[in-house]
Amino acid sequence: MSTIFSERMAACDLETARKAASLVKIEYEELPAALTFEEALAGKNLAEGENPILDEATFDFGTLPREPYSVVETSSELSRLHHATMETHACVADYDLYADFLTIYSPNQAVHGIRTVVADFLEMPYSHVRVVKSTMGGSFGAKQEWFLEPVAALAARQLRRPVKLVYRREDAMLSTVIRGAFRGTLQGLYSPEGRILGFNVELLADAGAYFGNTGDYVRAFYGKFFRLYKVEYMHYHVRVVGTNTPASGAFRSWSAAEAVTMIEHNVNQAAVRLGLDPIDMRLRSVLRPGDMDLKLNLPVEEYRAAEAIARGRERFRWDEKIAADRAFNDSNRRYRRGVGIGCGGHGNTYLPRHQDFAAAELRLNEDGSVQAHISLHDHGCGTVQAFRMILAEALEVRPEDILLGEADTAHTPFDYGCFASRTTFVVGGAAYGCAQKLREVMTANAAEITGIPPEDFYIEHAVIRCRSNPDVSFTYGQIALQSTLKLRREVFAQYQHHNTTNPGVMGVGLAHVEVDTFTGMTRILDYLAVHDIGQAINPALCVAQIQGGVQMGCGAALHEKMTVDKKGRTTASLSKYHLCLCPDMPDIEVELIQDGRSKEGPYGAKSIGEVCYVPCAAAVCAAVNNALGSNIGMVPMDPPVILKALERGK
Repeated sequence: MSTIFSERMAACDLETARKAASLVKIEYEELPAALTFEEALAGKNLAEGENPILDEATFDFGTLPREPYSVVETSSELSRLHHATMETHACVADYDLYADFLTIYSPNQAVHGIRTVVADFLEMPYSHVRVVKSTMGGSFGAKQEWFLEPVAALAARQLRRPVKLVYRREDAMLSTVIRGAFRGTLQGLYSPEGRILGFNVELLADAGAYFGNTGDYVRAFYGKFFRLYKVEYMHYHVRVVGTNTPASGAFRSWSAAEAVTMIEHNVNQAAVRLGLDPIDMRLRSVLRPGDMDLKLNLPVEEYRAAEAIARGRERFRWDEKIAADRAFNDSNRRYRRGVGIGCGGHGNTYLPRHQDFAAAELRLNEDGSVQAHISLHDHGCGTVQAFRMILAEALEVRPEDILLGEADTAHTPFDYGCFASRTTFVVGGAAYGCAQKLREVMTANAAEITGIPPEDFYIEHAVIRCRSNPDVSFTYGQIALQSTLKLRREVFAQYQHHNTTNPGVMGVGLAHVEVDTFTGMTRILDYLAVHDIGQAINPALCVAQIQGGVQMGCGAALHEKMTVDKKGRTTASLSKYHLCLCPDMPDIEVELIQDGRSKEGPYGAKSIGEVCYVPCAAAVCAAVNNALGSNIGMVPMDPPVILKALERGK
């Protein structure tokens, strides 16, 4: 029998839970609440003597340029966002009293992290807590932290029976984390010909009801300025306030999309001010192959940003659309069209901020199939299949010959989890390295069995062959069987991968929109995404991942926001939280630039999971501003924002 939770009450059945919940009486005192930046800065929700600034940091990089420059200042404000995963937060905890063993099944991003939290919380040995990554219906950072697992684990241990805890949409929106609100002023420093020389940044961030990881988030924000452009000067000042709203937390790209939306708005307004084409401006300042990310002090390697931008201009027919829009706008009173570009970069690993590594284990079965143990956290984007393809390519077998599941603390090696877009680049590096090691074990065993020197053996089409004697060969199944019978050991390989690089990965978004000036509604007519991701392991899945990121970014640009009314009631339903749905979107074209391969990723692969989202809102917002000839920095650019801007323009 499982345990039912109702209104935070645990019972053996739903009727009992509801009855118990109805008996709970709560007394509370209403205190003043701060719901906006202004109210938080005024200390409306603080006791006497408390500081409204929860955290503050200043970073300076380089020196002010000596050459002449223009200063272009823009202001931006980004709303709170909900992750809007198809599946809400859920988990099942099962406690075995006789073995004192706890098993947790959870769609999450870090099984070993959850094991640590739960075991420490319940004061249990790590070996007595097993966390299994279950099938996940999306995360985008929402399931990076642990909200349900400790509660369900405690209840299961106390009640000595399985416990299932599932959040409603309202719970997920109010009681987990959101992307916090940001307000920023950027001063871009530009040379007369339009090169980016540096930035002065003043940022205000809302942590919500709890400080959480906001301090880390806003510090990561600073580093995003160096992932695309040659930024040689930077002054960055950030302040964090707390409001009585849902707590901020991890959100897809860990501040990169927010930073890029603000940066690209400044670059586009600078292009208007200087009378330059926004694409030409970007080509003057983007990082090139062999350049350094000056913040990380690491080379970006074979970075194809310029190629992606130029290719995007050609395929999108940028110049043709500008001419056509000019004619359309001159002849139309109600609708206005415009184009926009957004560019953004990202990383592939924690390095160099934290040392990163991953591990993999492979076993060869007697029928030639392979059992793989790797700690994977598939968010529903095909990670497991991509890893089957990496292993199959390296071992020259079919993907279906690879038995591979997801992370399980009882069976798969330690791993930090699915953060920082590290899975393909770092964990994939471990998988590829382990496959190479398994090949070495197979040829070494063939040499030992036959007495022929190991350098005489090689592998071709999943057969171990001998150069000096073509009659000697082993299939994978034969070498596995002979190794157990004659050498008394299985064909097994273990490999731990320590990456030393973090190359550049980037994306370009080009959007074409039509704005209804009577209603403020915006329709996306065309969208092209061009991405430098290195070698695409599964191109079809990469395209689908990018298309999903674009749709998510378009929602952030035009519709999505969690509002708070004067009584502090926050958006708590998808009926009030407006997403971009498939009928709202055009056919999203995608082009992959695959010649900018990494040195350490498997087959030259880099990351895709977060960078596909980074430039999207910036591109759509740029197109809206281009259509209206406006300088709107409020995001999302929903009808009230657009109509207000049009009224100001009049």
